[in-house]
Formats: sequence, structure tokens, C-alpha cells
Amino acid sequence: MAAGRRRTVVLVDDDADFQSIVAGWLRERYDVVALRDGEEMEDELPFLHPDWVILDVGLPGPDGFRLCARIRADERFAGTPVLFVTACADKESYLKHLEVGGAALLGKPLERAELLAQVGRLLGEF
Repeated sequence: MAAGRRRTVVLVDDDADFQSIVAGWLRERYDVVALRDGEEMEDELPFLHPDWVILDVGLPGPDGFRLCARIRADERFAGTPVLFVTACADKESYLKHLEVGGAALLGKPLERAELLAQVGRLLGEF
């Protein structure tokens, strides 16, 4: 990463209130691009060059797991960390996020400190 460049996160969630809250937490440290669904992400991702991605598991259309698999299949983004968020953080979701190459899975509602700690870990900031 170039010195002084802020890292970019793509946040994909169809809940506008959730997006607003999480983007507010992240904008203190990162550039945030908020997208509402998987189709929008697939259209925009090649132009955004994110350092990491947050995906809601329960998106309309292709869900977060399918989107992560597509990200992993694209050599440009194969190593980009993907953090999943879900309202249903059960064992099945946990195992599925590992299968598709997710870096972390957090349950909703999110806590600011937990999110920032996970992001710091994923990006090697501490």
C-alpha cells in the first residue's frame, strides 16, 4: 500500500440504515463505497480496487456466499479479504463462509469495536 493512501472497503448490504451506521464507523479510517446488492457489486467491483469487502449473507439475488465465490474466482480479487455479516450467525453460516473463502463472519447487530478489531486484524494493522 502506498504511503498516505487510505484503504478502500466495499460494503454490500441492502439495509440502508445498517449501511449508514457501519459506513459512519468506517469512514474515520477508510474510504467506503456502499452498494445495495450483488448485481451492483459485480458491476462496480472491477473499477473500485477494494482492499477488503463486507458482504451481507442475506442479500437479494445472489447471496453473499455466492458473491464471495465469484470474487475468489476473479484473479484480480482472489486475495481480497471478505468479511461477512449476517443476522443468522449459526454454525452452518460459519462453515459456509469458510468454504467460500471468507476471512471472518460477524453477527448482526454489529458492535463498532468488534468490527474495527476484525478489520484491523484482516488488514494487518495490529
